[in-house]
Amino acid sequence: MDEIRDAASSLQKLLAALEAQENEDDQSPACVKATKLKARVHELEQRMKNVMDEKDYWLRRCVQYEASFATMVRRARSNSELREMADTITNPMCSRSSSPREKNSPAHLAEMSHTPSMLPSMIKIGPKRASFRLLQCSDMECEVLPSLNRTIQTQCRSKNNVQLMWDTPPTTILIVKKPNEPTVAQTMREVATWLMTAKHMRVFLEPVVHAEEGLDGTLTWTDAADWHDKQHEIDLVVSFGGDGTVLWVSSLFKTNVPPVFSFAMGSLGFLTPFEVARYEDHLSQLIRGGFHMSLRQRLICTIIRSDKTPHVETIAMPVHALNEVVMDRGLGAALVELDCFCDDVALTKISADGIIIATPTGSTAYSLSAGGSMTHPSVPCMLFTPICPHTLSFRPMLFHDSAHLKIVVPATARSSSVCTTQVQTALLS
Repeated sequence: MDEIRDAASSLQKLLAALEAQENEDDQSPACVKATKLKARVHELEQRMKNVMDEKDYWLRRCVQYEASFATMVRRARSNSELREMADTITNPMCSRSSSPREKNSPAHLAEMSHTPSMLPSMIKIGPKRASFRLLQCSDMECEVLPSLNRTIQTQCRSKNNVQLMWDTPPTTILIVKKPNEPTVAQTMREVATWLMTAKHMRVFLEPVVHAEEGLDGTLTWTDAADWHDKQHEIDLVVSFGGDGTVLWVSSLFKTNVPPVFSFAMGSLGFLTPFEVARYEDHLSQLIRGGFHMSLRQRLICTIIRSDKTPHVETIAMPVHALNEVVMDRGLGAALVELDCFCDDVALTKISADGIIIATPTGSTAYSLSAGGSMTHPSVPCMLFTPICPHTLSFRPMLFHDSAHLKIVVPATARSSSVCTTQVQTALLS
């Protein structure tokens, strides 16, 4: 868009100069050339207007197809469906022989410098590759990627430098603390009082903590239904404790989690980088905005039981896990037998103590102890780690973050399995 605006400005200046020259002498050769140039400028302006109209048209088309994409992303797509989607959403850059970006690329410059007029006549340039476009889909959206110079090029997908900028100032903060720690409770009371008096924030506490502390001015909720409504008011979460406290915060929010600011007051500190001694400086910067964030993935786990085994589910589905989902033998002595599928394709049959499906955040926890690799938090993947497998050839694996993993307890299994997230457990049979 900036290139189009610059070109339009240059054409306007050229047109003004031509009109000034035309008014000086209508019969001079220079005036005749100016008239021709003026006509050419008008032609270019019309072409530019057509380009702008075409751009607006495709933007409107993209908005129209946005809703239909949202209904399709939650299921697997066949090749024919992907081909139809790619044909429906045409990228204007793919239908042209070259684009402004292509003309400035090194590949295009190399092609320009090796034209037949500059090479010996016996050298011939063969036909170009067939043009194409790429339709890249995740579990949330689809994107049409142009093929520059008819080649497939990769790009960095992870976003390491993420900053949060408030459009409106935050007003509500939830404080979560590590239980049974007098020092942590005293710090929590001090910070909550400072937020309410100095920053004029609404402070929520968990019902148990609110009843124990009796801190005037703080808010809480009564039951699960009340929390379902209240959690949408929370702008920030401040935790005092270790990594376990952060995992508990994640379990409180069943869908989206607001930004979590964690102070190190526990035994482990992979997820708690801030010192509580400087809480005024840290929280003031947090409320102002413009701070860097580390985006973390969560697993979505749903238990689907057979109709032959009636069971009253005690865990609300789906479950969102920040660290991992574990399926193991529990208190049983026998190995568990599990059938594993990835995107509805049979992967393997497991005979082991269990398996761990972990996020990059959980790669430094149970998965690491079971022999899995450590993974950087910005890598979009899921870890598949066996626990004491009954074969030496079974090694940990990694899957892309949009993969659909299905673990089935076969009807021939001789023992039950236990599915455990970071705070909840369910018996499978």
